[in-house]
Amino acid sequence: MTDSSSDIDMGEVAGQLMMAKMDANKMTHLLRIGTFQLEVAPNEDIDVREFFSETLDKLISAYGEKLLEIDIRTAMQSSQMHG
Repeated sequence: MTDSSSDIDMGEVAGQLMMAKMDANKMTHLLRIGTFQLEVAPNEDIDVREFFSETLDKLISAYGEKLLEIDIRTAMQSSQMHG
């Protein structure tokens, strides 16, 4: 015979898991420029605005105006090769 106080309420556990996942998704920040995508789950040590600004500055330094050029055919071929 088992003690009912030790039974795990799977519905409650599932609800807590879903809430944790939803909370985690709220804290995710996405930077997308053309086919470049960067996702950050910040913590107290990360200033997302500063991090994205530095990333954008580095991308512009490396690629210049080409950063904003998007070749859909190349992006689609690349995604088909990985999919």
